[in-house]
Amino acid sequence: MSKIDWEREQTVLKLLHKQKALTADQAREVYQEGMRSEISALDLAVQRGYVTGDQIDEVRGGPAQELTDLREMHIDPSIVSLIAPDLGRRLRAFPVGIAGDDLTVAMSDPDDVAAIDELRRQSGHRIRPLRVSDPEVAWAMDTYWADDDVTELDTKVAGRVEGLSEEVDRIADLSDAPAVVQLASTLITEGVNRGASDVHIEAKRQGVTVRYRIDGMIEHAMDLPDTIKAALLSRVKIMSNMDIGEARLPQDGRFTTQAAGRRVDVRAALRPTAFGENIVLRLLDKNRLYITFEQLGMSSSLRDQLEGILRASRGLLTIAGGTGSGKSTTLYAALHALRQRALNIETVEDPIEYQLEGINQSSARPDIGAGFAEHVRAMLRQDPDVIMVGESRDFETMDAAYRAALTGHLVLTSLHANDAPAAVTRMLQMGVEPYLVSSALRAVIAQRLVRKICPECKISRKVDDVLADAPALRKLLNEHRITAVAAGEGCDRCRNTGFAGRTGLFELMRMSPDLKQMILEAVDEEALRDAAVSEGMVPMTADAMAKLRSGIIGIDGLMELYADLSTDYNDDVIRLSNL
Repeated sequence: MSKIDWEREQTVLKLLHKQKALTADQAREVYQEGMRSEISALDLAVQRGYVTGDQIDEVRGGPAQELTDLREMHIDPSIVSLIAPDLGRRLRAFPVGIAGDDLTVAMSDPDDVAAIDELRRQSGHRIRPLRVSDPEVAWAMDTYWADDDVTELDTKVAGRVEGLSEEVDRIADLSDAPAVVQLASTLITEGVNRGASDVHIEAKRQGVTVRYRIDGMIEHAMDLPDTIKAALLSRVKIMSNMDIGEARLPQDGRFTTQAAGRRVDVRAALRPTAFGENIVLRLLDKNRLYITFEQLGMSSSLRDQLEGILRASRGLLTIAGGTGSGKSTTLYAALHALRQRALNIETVEDPIEYQLEGINQSSARPDIGAGFAEHVRAMLRQDPDVIMVGESRDFETMDAAYRAALTGHLVLTSLHANDAPAAVTRMLQMGVEPYLVSSALRAVIAQRLVRKICPECKISRKVDDVLADAPALRKLLNEHRITAVAAGEGCDRCRNTGFAGRTGLFELMRMSPDLKQMILEAVDEEALRDAAVSEGMVPMTADAMAKLRSGIIGIDGLMELYADLSTDYNDDVIRLSNL
């Protein structure tokens, strides 16, 4: 028998009484008897004819329908205004549809009858709740209720880059200024459509080359003539609020825009080169911000452990990995999980990549004496519950983070290291005292990103065929009883690459009393790893094998991992990569 939520039962009874469907005596009677008999008070009220099931459903908003993805819905902007943004953010509720007097509202907690009643009173409509994950609700709020200044893109020809080759001659005529605007818009829109993280606009000896970084790999998009170079760079500078008259110094800028139906923050970095100025546009797609631990690729066991760590009130959680390994995404996913609770969350970042509602974010400015460590010390005077330090780059920052963790705060940070035990070694090499690491470090998550096999063109291949020239790797897979692996043949969806998207490979090392003692005794990295595995840590290589076995990744992902590890398989990896 399911456990009865007496607090919510009481709330429904109060609302029924408020609507004069139930007297105070009737409400008190069924509630007290229900508590004694462990029977739902609402069921008793229906059995005794005090109210009908329809009246209860009306108060509750009816049974909540399930929906997993708001991003696939067409949401009419006129409906969005039916609920005040401040109210919606507080109740974690977002309007998505209307039919007559019924307003469909996406809610992370559709069983909150008090919230449904408040929404009904504010909107003047009957509320029909839709059960949606909180990251999806937050995405909708930040997309449709955003108050940022939006730079409009000219979308009249913002189609596919491939189609621009026929337009080059016309665009190259600098008298046709609107065409340059359309070109810049197309490059950004196409980047969002392709799922690119960066757009590279590179000046060459003759002309301009445009490339996209997609799933961690650079892909050539197109070449433009020299006559378009100055006009295109000037347009991007204007959009990014850079000084268009300065061509000698590096510049940074940013803007927010709507592209391909999404809200995208664009961070621009310009650098003079031998043949002109190069601009890289980092596309910070809000779709990537609202991502769950499951979507990152974490196993259910790892998610449960991480969620338990985030419920702690103190200690340091470190996310370790190389450049481009997804550390920031994991940090933001953790912050999003934490901000659903009543906590004061403070961050210092360099730069702020995504702006999160309900979190106090700041930028590190070491050039003016306000670096990471200075911000951490200032945060401690701001009554924080959670502190996030975007990256611990030096001893001063790491030491400040540890001391904040020791004084009763949950601290999250990232660090460059290949694996979890190596992260501990890196901290000690920075100069952090072993007693601080032993006392305050709660856990280390190490991660890296590998490409996923495209599900549309996935095929199965025998290991013996794929690794015919790699006997050590073939033997390793046979030991794990993996006889076939997935591969992508190439299709329109994956642009004939065979890959679509990326997933994480993870390992989580939780600090036990034995591991803490080993740190105090300065035990070497390998011994620390062996002890962590013996205590239940699933190493990253095992996570890779699990994803290989399930067909999420192919042999390429395994090779990428082993290429960074000192193992007996490196000769095989090098040999295969040169084929």
